[in-house]
Amino acid sequence: MVGKGLKGRITALVVAALAAGLVGAAPGGGAMAQVIPPDAPASAEDDALWRLAQGRGTADAYRNYLSTFPAGAFAAQARARLGQLQAGSAPITGTPLPPMQSSPATQPVPAPVPTPVTQPPTSPAPAPAPAVPQEAVQAETALALTLEDRRAIQSRLTLLGHDTRGIDGTFGSGTRRAIVAWQTGRGLAPTGYLTAAQAQELRTGTAPAPATPAPTTTAPATGATAETEAALGLTATEKRIIQSRLTQLGHDTRGIDGAFGPGSRRAITAWQAANNLPATGFLTRAAADALLNAGTTPAGRVLTEEEQAQRAEAALNLTREDRTAVQRALVVAGHDTRGVDGTFGSGSRRAIRDWQAGRGAPATGYLMAEQVRVLKGEAPAASTTVPTPPPAAAGPGTSAEDEAGLGLTDLARVEVQARLSALGYEPNGVDGRFGPGTRRAISAWQGDNGLAATGFLSADQLARLRAQRGR
Repeated sequence: MVGKGLKGRITALVVAALAAGLVGAAPGGGAMAQVIPPDAPASAEDDALWRLAQGRGTADAYRNYLSTFPAGAFAAQARARLGQLQAGSAPITGTPLPPMQSSPATQPVPAPVPTPVTQPPTSPAPAPAPAVPQEAVQAETALALTLEDRRAIQSRLTLLGHDTRGIDGTFGSGTRRAIVAWQTGRGLAPTGYLTAAQAQELRTGTAPAPATPAPTTTAPATGATAETEAALGLTATEKRIIQSRLTQLGHDTRGIDGAFGPGSRRAITAWQAANNLPATGFLTRAAADALLNAGTTPAGRVLTEEEQAQRAEAALNLTREDRTAVQRALVVAGHDTRGVDGTFGSGSRRAIRDWQAGRGAPATGYLMAEQVRVLKGEAPAASTTVPTPPPAAAGPGTSAEDEAGLGLTDLARVEVQARLSALGYEPNGVDGRFGPGTRRAISAWQGDNGLAATGFLSADQLARLRAQRGR
């Protein structure tokens, strides 16, 4: 009886030592996992990330949990399991370990389970990531999400079962994949970047309520969005032409580079507001066509006097040197342009209006060809009112010298080629170089418009080409 009682106590001590981690290995060489109950109740985020770590059972998963919740409810268990993995123990599966009982002496010693040796599965090659629309990136950047906003979004995605690889306020590759999965599950465009409505829904857990439209006497116009503009498929060349038109109309795009950045968005918004269009900063098909067709407004609207003057000035295709010379002349005449930089901003427009009013001309703030020549000193300023010059008939044979006198820039040549292509005359490329294909296209356009088909443009023909709408 004594021997049997002593043997029982020794067995109980061994079991207790194994459960406390004092003995490193079970019979057969298998490592015993240290079981540590939670120290405190876990939050929803803590619990969700711990379940993901258990499901993977890898060292990286436990490190990710500890980096996010170093003092979490399961931090002790995570460190213990990470230690087992680093010591070369068998991989821990996603099944949670049972909690330790208060009387380990009554627990039977589990038999060692041999670990099967299997070949690791071959991972398939990852599919190439789809191209992300630049508009989606810009739309999320414009939200200016704070660190707290990003953490709240990551926490919500994790709770919904989309692993962000950490809740640290940084949108890395793991977070982008989680956003794509969430968007796909909701039938949204899987860009990996959030719109304002999507960010609000993930931050607060509720979808934004639809805005109540203000009462109006007329039907509200439908504004463009990033998605509708992306569907237009505008090429880089078309975007450069639009930026050039906006700049000529006095809306600075901060560069003509074929990419719609913040400067271009502000310029589009200003142009839309000036033309009584929904000022969203994104283009509809009608608005894009309007800017691609010599800066006109969408069809169906009656142009005001100022808009007609705006269109006439755009047709002049003034260079930066022309604008600088005009500003310099206005300053000499006592009209402050707020800078002589070749850009017609609000200061230059006010100065032009004041100069026009002083001469008895319509004070539109936009210049006619004769007014530009007067300001540049190329025409006498004898008359008080500057008459509108009648359009000159195209010469019977425009020559290469006539076209060279226009001083066309590379951007202007790209614009000509794009206009010819839109009108159905293929220039064999839109590259800013007038090769044989462009010359043939110009000749065909001239012939169809009753002009001498020389293949070279005059100033009047250039203005006429810009004003024509696509077929």
